[in-house]
Amino acid sequence: LSRSRRVVPPGGPGCGEPSGVRSKLLLLTYTEAGDDGELLAGWTQGQGSCEVWRLPDYRLVLNRTEVVSCLPRGSTAGVVFRQADDWYLAVAATYYNGRRLPPAGCEPSKSSETAAITVRPIKTLQPRGEWDIIKYNKEPLHFVDALWWGGRLFFPYYRLKAELDKDPELPSMVVMHQPHRSEHSFDLQGQVYLDCGCRSLLISSSLIRQEERGWWVGVFHHNHGDRAWDSTAVCVFRMEELQDPTCVYITHFYSGTNCKVQSIKKSPTLIHSGLVAVYGTVVLNQIVLFLGTDDGQLLKAILNEDMKSNCPEILYEIEEETSIFPKLRLDPVDSNYIYLFSANKVRRIPVANCGRYVSEQECLSAKDPYCGWCSLNQRYFLVSYLQVNYFLTSISCNIQHLSNSHIFPDCLHINIHSIEPLWISTLGKSEITVKGENFTHASGIKLILTGSSGCKQEIIKVRNVINDTQMTFALPPMRKEAKSVCIQADGRKCSPPVTLHYVSLPACFGITPNTSWISGGRKITTTGRNLNVVDKVIISDDQRSNLTISEYPQNKSEYHYLSPSLSHATEGKVVDMIFKVETTFVPCVKLHYHPDPVFINYQLHTELDPDLELKIYKENDNLNISKTEVEVYLSYMNGSQTAKIYFSVQNITEKPDRSTILCKFKREGTEKIDFSTVKVFVKLGNFELEVKPTSSYIYLYVLILLPIVVVAFIVTRYKSKELTRKQSQQLELLEYEIRKEIREGFAELQMDELDVVDSFGTVPFLDYKHFAIRTFFPESGGFASIFSEDIPQSRDQTRKDESFNMLHALICNKNFLVTLIHTLEKQKNFSVKDRCLFASFLTIALQTKLVYLTHILEVLTKDLMEQSSNVQPKLLLRRTESVVEKLLTNWMSVCLSGFLRETIGEPFYLLVTTLNQKINKGPVDAITCKALYTLNEDWLLWQVSEFKTVTVNVIFEKIPENESGDACQTIQVNVLDCDTIGQTKEKSLQAFLNKNGFPYGLQLNEIGLELVSEEQQRELLDIDGSSEMIEDGIRKLNTIAHYKVTVCFINVCLLFAFCCLDVDYSDEHCHLILPDSEANKDMKGSGHKGKQKFKVKEMYLTKLLSTKVAIHSVVENLFRSIWSLPNNKAPVAIKYFFDFLDTQAENKRITDPDVVHIWKTNSLPLRFWVNILKNPQFVFDVKKTSHIDGCLSVIAQAFMDAFSLAEQTMGKEAPTNKLLYAKDIPLYKKEVKAYYKAIRDLPPLTTSEVEEFLTQESKKHENEFNEEVALMEIYRYIVKYYDEIVSKLERERGFEDVQKQLQQVKALFDEKKKCKWV
Repeated sequence: LSRSRRVVPPGGPGCGEPSGVRSKLLLLTYTEAGDDGELLAGWTQGQGSCEVWRLPDYRLVLNRTEVVSCLPRGSTAGVVFRQADDWYLAVAATYYNGRRLPPAGCEPSKSSETAAITVRPIKTLQPRGEWDIIKYNKEPLHFVDALWWGGRLFFPYYRLKAELDKDPELPSMVVMHQPHRSEHSFDLQGQVYLDCGCRSLLISSSLIRQEERGWWVGVFHHNHGDRAWDSTAVCVFRMEELQDPTCVYITHFYSGTNCKVQSIKKSPTLIHSGLVAVYGTVVLNQIVLFLGTDDGQLLKAILNEDMKSNCPEILYEIEEETSIFPKLRLDPVDSNYIYLFSANKVRRIPVANCGRYVSEQECLSAKDPYCGWCSLNQRYFLVSYLQVNYFLTSISCNIQHLSNSHIFPDCLHINIHSIEPLWISTLGKSEITVKGENFTHASGIKLILTGSSGCKQEIIKVRNVINDTQMTFALPPMRKEAKSVCIQADGRKCSPPVTLHYVSLPACFGITPNTSWISGGRKITTTGRNLNVVDKVIISDDQRSNLTISEYPQNKSEYHYLSPSLSHATEGKVVDMIFKVETTFVPCVKLHYHPDPVFINYQLHTELDPDLELKIYKENDNLNISKTEVEVYLSYMNGSQTAKIYFSVQNITEKPDRSTILCKFKREGTEKIDFSTVKVFVKLGNFELEVKPTSSYIYLYVLILLPIVVVAFIVTRYKSKELTRKQSQQLELLEYEIRKEIREGFAELQMDELDVVDSFGTVPFLDYKHFAIRTFFPESGGFASIFSEDIPQSRDQTRKDESFNMLHALICNKNFLVTLIHTLEKQKNFSVKDRCLFASFLTIALQTKLVYLTHILEVLTKDLMEQSSNVQPKLLLRRTESVVEKLLTNWMSVCLSGFLRETIGEPFYLLVTTLNQKINKGPVDAITCKALYTLNEDWLLWQVSEFKTVTVNVIFEKIPENESGDACQTIQVNVLDCDTIGQTKEKSLQAFLNKNGFPYGLQLNEIGLELVSEEQQRELLDIDGSSEMIEDGIRKLNTIAHYKVTVCFINVCLLFAFCCLDVDYSDEHCHLILPDSEANKDMKGSGHKGKQKFKVKEMYLTKLLSTKVAIHSVVENLFRSIWSLPNNKAPVAIKYFFDFLDTQAENKRITDPDVVHIWKTNSLPLRFWVNILKNPQFVFDVKKTSHIDGCLSVIAQAFMDAFSLAEQTMGKEAPTNKLLYAKDIPLYKKEVKAYYKAIRDLPPLTTSEVEEFLTQESKKHENEFNEEVALMEIYRYIVKYYDEIVSKLERERGFEDVQKQLQQVKALFDEKKKCKWV
């Protein structure tokens, strides 16, 4: 709509928040006279609200609920039209689906529950009476479009149950007319059935106009079966044959009768497998259709006089193959472009690709009305819409049926049973197999391949008749679409057609797991798109290339195979996985091979007889082996035979020194086991190994007694020596830990790189009202909520109450207002908070009079200079202790809001996003929010243990709110093994947003996580029965490591009960920071043997530097966006106020340049920019955490240091937040001084330039705030200090008339108070 304005749902968050709010309506009114018009925007929020925005300044003038459908999948179709100089909105919507309970906040009122169509004046958006409300009967309806033509309203629709019924009725077109035009009321005229090859669903619609003539085009869809070559079709109807129906069927509409509805039958203009959108227009006497498909294609079809389509041209293909939305629109400014809408992008596509024609014959034979040929230049040209001559000859609607290849035969000489494969790539297929009967007795066997109607058929001769029941064909390369295939023999009719899918080349998304042991045999899962057209999957490395591991995967989105053995490799290796499609090789991903796992020994526990417990110890590795991959069995001699026992693997736990595989076996028989013959084997894929025991039963008693003897001996004889040795070990351990941390910190600084987000979708700016409120009232939530409310539509801002008009006139008296402010500031109980609130109320009351407010600012600033000039001029504007200082802050916010949004917004949002990304790259304590990566030492998590990254495959189920999403998405998410389940949820939702460009549609507290394995699905929770208990009832939050999550699938599911939401974990739980007593004592009990590692906070200060390095370029880009002059121009407000300060310094004969520098610094960076930098929630619809606040404080401090004139001399004991940017500050200072000088060197602004800017800003904010609320608050201060104010006016000359006005204002408000109005 406009680069500088963003229309958001009422009271809702910005586009970046996963709120589930969906747009339902976007319409524009306009006239030939060229008035500004209005924009109508409908949303699911607010019971299906509709807003009216006045153009061109996008001023909200009306908001009405229950206009559009608030159901996420509920239909809404609307059209605006004009009659008798008034604009009307006709809306057809599904307010109630009739099948299940509506979402919370979407319960329709009794008046709307059965409403289907309403006609509303745009002035009020309310139906004028019952006659403007049409109700459905029995079954809800799904409306596809709303049209205005020939003084009538047309609504194409189908009954909702048609989506489920096996034998549903046809879609319909209902028509509304005006029986009595003088009354401007509409009534149902009738309906007609729309028959397009018996298809029961309607997907998209378009109205084509040409002078007095019109055509309606619809995309129809079968409601049953899989995607087939004829699933969708386009039919064209003349508006003349739709405009005069006489029957309204009673089962559809409440006001209908039991009559016979006429059915208009059309032969399809175009048949295709997956059409979802249509837009029609007339160019050079020809109807042109633009068509969108469910796999991301934009097609262009040109119709002849018989309404038959040519072979559609592919104008554009979306690489991700996401479905196109049902609405296509030509660019209203340049109709040589069309807008294409898909899941997360709007694309502007040229309507023609004339450049592909290299000769006149080729160009003219294409018959594209958009393309012409210039004989003089011997080249093509694009026909402009301005050149189009709009007349169309008579068009016949006698549409012929498709070719005979689609007609079922009466009898067949050969019988066809199957054709394989039915999914091939656009490269074609060297061999497909047809199975059936009587092949050797037939002659002239052909395969006929038919794509979209209008395209040339491909006739392919049989390649090889193998025997009587099997033959093969070779299929050529073709465009992407589903085609019909039939077999013809002996010149007879074709066999019944089947669907053959030509799809794009396969794409690989990910691999799980991405590692294997060298011996191979590990089960690998690869996910992707169109994997069922892969001929072979190949592993290739430098020593053994093209090793085929799988042929013909049968699943479109994933397949499983076993990793091959790399026996020739002795160490780890990385190999390429490649798809082979025909003769083309498509790279997929890399598979990492590691050495086979090393098993140390085992312990077999038989004391639980008859049950057995087996613990197998292995070295730690990078294979992330899960318990389902391990097969453990025990063999022993039973007489002369070898018997085997297979264990159940319970879990695999990892410790710093080794991993433990716990296995159990429950014996049911009484058979004895000869443990002297026992052997234990472990099998992983192709790798099998016998594990040796830790000890023998012969030495059992020795092992029990020996430690006792040794300990007694050491304690009694070598006690002092042992103590010395322990101290030495502790020192060695301390030295090792310090060396290790310093080395890792150094390596991280040199090698670590942060992938700075270069695309973060739409910046979620707050609208001006909420930005202003948060800067005016940063700590007064009550006032913020009052001014956030929409202005009552019944109240005209130009017709205030008389008392408010008089009060407004009074404060618009400059002498009175200045005297009032000085009088209030002299009152002892007029606190600093009161001064700030009064300044903000005054700013709102004078929001539309910025020129006057600026004059007041000048006067008050000059007065403030007089007060401080005798003391210390450098302290001017340093604090916010007066009305004028807060007024200056507000004035800067108002005047710089546009500059902030257009120039600073994106780099600032990138900083916040990048900082969050860096913080979440390392461990974050869920209780305290402290993190390993931070800029602020106070928020440094130095108690962290070792951690590692775990890649999980998160399955996002399709939810109703996410209409554009796929049925199910699997996204690889990198989490840490120390992340809690709540942190995993946050990272999963963020990964969904990063990949798709739009949020998942459910809030964090609305989703749960389930660990999906072959055995079971387990719910993951922060706290459950398995949570670890530490001390004093303190429980440790569950983490990814706690659940033994390695490389696996996690399912995102909808929570139906919110019993565990908003739990305060601070007192009874811990995460990464353990209780002091727990961290310092010996950990006893299972799983806690040994001491905690030695930790010193200073060892981790390198993490501060690592974080600073990672975001440094983003910080510098933001700083330079603030103190640079784009196009050598400064924002008007900054140039004006800096020149004002320069003038005041000259008038006061201040020659010290440092004074003026400090004045400018105190008025702009200190008063405005620092406030913004520390509070991103003032500008964006984001939540600022305490940790982010701490990091932004460090950045803001560096920003202010750049403006300081004081030389910084810091020693080694200086605070870390100062040391971080110590080397950067000198350069920043030079840039700031150059910035101040550049602004001063710019030509001075004229008075008219400043006033023009302020006037434009005032107009932008008309009706933005409820000024009466601000005036009421100002009056409260006046009446509180009324006697003091009157006394001051009496002592001053020239205020006699003002005193009378003030008395009149008080009398009017007192009268209202008696009526309990105030």
